[in-house]
Amino acid sequence: MPLLNTADSYGVLTKAFHWIAAALFAFQLASAPLMLTLGEHATAAGLSRDDWYNWHKTIGLVALAVALGRVAARRAGRLPDWAPVLSEFERGLIHRLEKALYVAMFLMPISGAVFVMAGGYGIRFAGIYDLPNPLPRSEALARMAEVLHLCGAVLLVGALAGHLGVVLRHTLLLRDGLIRRMLPRRG
Repeated sequence: MPLLNTADSYGVLTKAFHWIAAALFAFQLASAPLMLTLGEHATAAGLSRDDWYNWHKTIGLVALAVALGRVAARRAGRLPDWAPVLSEFERGLIHRLEKALYVAMFLMPISGAVFVMAGGYGIRFAGIYDLPNPLPRSEALARMAEVLHLCGAVLLVGALAGHLGVVLRHTLLLRDGLIRRMLPRRG
């Protein structure tokens, strides 16, 4: 299997970035409500609320690095031709959903980082290293970044729902093998 995309298939890098991003999104979508509702002295899975916040921030920055790698890999190759099983409507929908996902992949971690830095919270990366904070404390900037972060979350959830809807329709109802384009090849 080629490293980069070809006219016929997605490459190893695209598939790897796709599934890594999916796992990171799943963690973020699960950790956000948990960290927001966990009591001050409570724990979940052995982690305190502060631990959950720090892991959410760390994974957000890792997701940003994955998004950058994904864009670089995409620019280095090309997109495969559309799957013949997709209708014109689905092609247009997928194109718009993909743009929304890319916006969210950058908006979420950047707005989240600005929110915590301008709010004076800082980021302890992987629970080990305190990242430098180049931003002055600013309630207005923190609030604006928080609103952007929440809007990005809505965009992300909506775009993911649309993406999953198309994939599940083709996988469970039409059973036309569309999902195989993004799965690793076997043997």
